[in-house]
Amino acid sequence: MSAKVCQDNSKALMSNPNSALGKWLLRDVLNLPEREMLTYDKLQAIGLDTVVIYKTDNKTYDIDFTRIGSYEKFLNENGESGEEEASDDDEE
Repeated sequence: MSAKVCQDNSKALMSNPNSALGKWLLRDVLNLPEREMLTYDKLQAIGLDTVVIYKTDNKTYDIDFTRIGSYEKFLNENGESGEEEASDDDEE
């Protein structure tokens, strides 16, 4: 599947056609029926909590699902709390 990283700070992955990535993840990998929404609760029910995209070289990315607790472990190992810090604009 052809895809590219896009948006600010490379925070999005788009396939060509864009629907191909969604179909592969939702229908082929997770076996979700058409029009059924993937929720965090559904991910937890199958034992997953995170989708991770790894860059293996300049033209290749791997996508993996990780077990429940992986995200919290990542945050702890990287000294992050998982909560967005309030900016000065938010304080009144």
